[in-house]
Amino acid sequence: MRALLPVGALAATTVLAGCSSDGSDPSTATPDASDIAGVAWSPCDDLSAASVSRLVGGAVKEDDGTADAPRCTFTPVRKGGAAYDVSFLWFDGGLDAALDAMGATGAQLKKVDVAGADAARLVVSAKKAGVLVTGFVQTDGLVQSVNAAQLAPYDEAQVVDGTKALLAELAKQAPTSPSG
Repeated sequence: MRALLPVGALAATTVLAGCSSDGSDPSTATPDASDIAGVAWSPCDDLSAASVSRLVGGAVKEDDGTADAPRCTFTPVRKGGAAYDVSFLWFDGGLDAALDAMGATGAQLKKVDVAGADAARLVVSAKKAGVLVTGFVQTDGLVQSVNAAQLAPYDEAQVVDGTKALLAELAKQAPTSPSG
């Protein structure tokens, strides 16, 4: 399904998106803004299947992965629904500056207003086979991303609205430091 993503969104996702904590004991790790593995917090800490289902307008189940392979993914309960994957990265450079520096690639992600965010960007790729939406939201030094996908027949407006609602919730729940 990633083949549907515009090259710019895929590049931005690769550059800016991180993963959640590795489940290690936070008391033995020294969190560093550039070391995701040392972070004791994950966006899934503040999200639940019920809250995400309400935000995106469709029933989802949560998958947090394992201690060795953490993730923050919400998959549809019913066949044909949209799936949402959330990731994060502590990044001091600023979302807009990083994407603007990417030139035409970063310009594919359009600025969107998200309450509580310092910056937010979104790109939509709708093809015959499905729709993919990638969004980024920055609060302080934290950049969180949402990758959403729904196969045809899809409801582009619902997936875009759900992604924006999820970005707003991530901004609202965002901690101000890697330790949560």
